[in-house]
Amino acid sequence: MAFNCDRQSNRLASSISVLAITIGLVAAQSASEKSLAQTSTSINGAGASTVNTLFVGTGTTAPFSPQGSWLNVYGVGNPPSLNNPAGAVNGPVNSGVTFKYAPVGSGAGITAFFTQTPPAGSPTIPSPVSFAATDDPLTGANVERVATGSPNGGKAVQVPVVGVGIALAFNAGINEPASGLKLSRITYCGILNGNITNWSDARIKADNGGKVVSTLPIKVVVRQDSSGSTFVLSNHLDAICKPSATPGIPPAYIWNRGVGTTVKWPTTFIKETGGGAVATRIASTAGTIGYVDSATRLAKNLPAALLQNKSGSYVGPTTAGIQNALSSGKIVKYGAAPAGRLIRIDNLADPTRASAYPISTVTYVLFYDKYASSTIAAGVRGFVNWALGGTPTSNPTADNIATARGYAPLPSAIKDASRTVVNTFIP
Repeated sequence: MAFNCDRQSNRLASSISVLAITIGLVAAQSASEKSLAQTSTSINGAGASTVNTLFVGTGTTAPFSPQGSWLNVYGVGNPPSLNNPAGAVNGPVNSGVTFKYAPVGSGAGITAFFTQTPPAGSPTIPSPVSFAATDDPLTGANVERVATGSPNGGKAVQVPVVGVGIALAFNAGINEPASGLKLSRITYCGILNGNITNWSDARIKADNGGKVVSTLPIKVVVRQDSSGSTFVLSNHLDAICKPSATPGIPPAYIWNRGVGTTVKWPTTFIKETGGGAVATRIASTAGTIGYVDSATRLAKNLPAALLQNKSGSYVGPTTAGIQNALSSGKIVKYGAAPAGRLIRIDNLADPTRASAYPISTVTYVLFYDKYASSTIAAGVRGFVNWALGGTPTSNPTADNIATARGYAPLPSAIKDASRTVVNTFIP
């Protein structure tokens, strides 16, 4: 399906998990910070946990851990030794910048972006904030909100940078079929609404050829913090867990919990803060199932269910499955004064392609349309252009890194739209 650009008033997102990456520049570096990056500008960030593995490389194997992460290939590694993993010709692409990053969730990242105040719990991220990322695109008052504080103070510029899936990872104590555990639309609506409570449920058996899966009770693990991943999942469930989208769904399975970065889950669900904590709980607790982004799922080596999509196919959270979902998306540009500075990708709540993974999204990165420092503006503009396939190139490429870590490089039409917005609105 072709992408359509809409130049109405415009502009991550997650995380996903995905998602809000916030990056701050220290106006006057301390002596210790200067010694860390002798000749480079410090750009510090926090935000969506969905991009933690992509940005700082935690939990993956060499040559993509952690030296091969996006931030440590584009900029000077923190520490610099992160630029030189064995077996890889690696960064820095831009020796003039050094990055730090802390995953605090999309909601906390957006707040930090507009207040230019480091998020609570991230003392290593100094002020002011220079950019952010989220799996939940900006809406409402945030669309035209002006960031407060010094030295920056512009409006947001929002572009998608990478695709990610929200996986239903599990540790059910089961011997699932060799082809993988399948969950139909009705079944996973029932599980996530708290109605299907045992792995031996007849619907799970029917999804998997009648085999007895397990006699363990189902323990659902969810996010309790403000999360782009929760937004993406709840948006999908709101779209499919109803009779008009999924014929035959029982009334009790219909989703009525709304859409948002937080959801009022059943009291029996296990609640954790951060996607990493959800993954750790799943890995350590038999009978569990929960939602984590596709990269965290891969990094933690957790099995993920094959989910039935709109066409009836069962697809896992692979790079190809996510890319097929994104290819059915629609590019929308919005935001006034200046117009068209924000991008979001619509039509992803229930993708139509036969090979699409049904819970797929993009992570959005937020910048300002005004910077006090031309060095910072050039650094963040250059980083996004590189991440979206622009020049200069690197080995591994940004797409190589994303694919190896469980993400999906964006379709070329989305990349082109993002680069155009970045180069138009970042000074």
